[in-house]
Amino acid sequence: MSDYIFNEKIVVPFNAMRKWVQDVFIACGMKEKDAFVCADSLVMADARSVYSHGCVRVPVYYERFCKGGTSVSAQPETVRDFGATALVDGHNAMGQVVSQYAMDIAIEKARQYGTSAVSVTGSNHQGACAYFAMQAAKQNMIGFSWTINCGNVMAPFGGVDPMLGNNPFGIAVPCGKHAPIVLDMATSVVAKGKIELARKTKTPIPITWALDKNGKPTTDPEEAYWGTVQPFGGYKGVGLTFVNAVISAVLSNSHFGANMTDLAENPDIPNCTGHLLQVIDVSKITDVDEFLKRMDDAVDYIHSGRRAEGVDALYVPGELEDIAMKRQLTEGITYPVEVIDEITAIAVKLGVGPLKK
Repeated sequence: MSDYIFNEKIVVPFNAMRKWVQDVFIACGMKEKDAFVCADSLVMADARSVYSHGCVRVPVYYERFCKGGTSVSAQPETVRDFGATALVDGHNAMGQVVSQYAMDIAIEKARQYGTSAVSVTGSNHQGACAYFAMQAAKQNMIGFSWTINCGNVMAPFGGVDPMLGNNPFGIAVPCGKHAPIVLDMATSVVAKGKIELARKTKTPIPITWALDKNGKPTTDPEEAYWGTVQPFGGYKGVGLTFVNAVISAVLSNSHFGANMTDLAENPDIPNCTGHLLQVIDVSKITDVDEFLKRMDDAVDYIHSGRRAEGVDALYVPGELEDIAMKRQLTEGITYPVEVIDEITAIAVKLGVGPLKK
């Protein structure tokens, strides 16, 4: 949570928040099971302190429902199926609904073939990639989730104009005594959702996060919103975001480049977003218990490293998020009041009413 500055906070129990958001989606016209997946993915992101992909997105999703950019009731469909691979058409359904459908297929195919690759087109904003990759890890499998961003937010290296997404990916690997290894990252220094949250709360951002529309570093979230996000690692980050776009969007004939429309700024236009969900069944390669032990040993090895002055601990990917999740599942999730206020306005309009803690 150190990246976020909340002016005024409210603490909400996980189950209460998930039920409230689910009820909002149901009131919008979504099926109960689909509304649960969407709400669960958003609130889980918040619980893991990944607020950029949590309930801050609800108002954007709602506006897309109202203006026709995203279908509240569409259902995904498998349109090609061959061995360990498949192509899913989301028919413009919610990205979480489509991704859940595709990951379920990917897990079953990996169980049968040892590995799988399920390509997706016609989808929307997926939310946190980790949510889907972690489902494979719970089955003692290795999960991958790749997606193209819903809008161009990054310039090619040396450029100024936004021509690429900061196309994120998630990888989850099971461990034994330790929590799963979870790497979930955009190819920018931070996800644009963090800039959107800072814009909402009117708080400055670090100078390393974004560039204004003239390609100059800025701490103003408003200027950053209309500019571009900075890639991590310079040209390497841009290279990775391009390759991510190829495997998640170009492969499935989803929108890319000039065809991309912004999730929030073009709520009336379908995104035709692409994803790729992949799974490796560990049991088809090695003994699962032995693998989990090797993973624990790998985590312990990192933990045992010498620490620089002022560093309390060394962490593996996903560990800080797991610590945050365990704390917030117990104590409640800390939200900026602005996020709760915006959802409240929608909930009241739909007849759901304010949050009940």
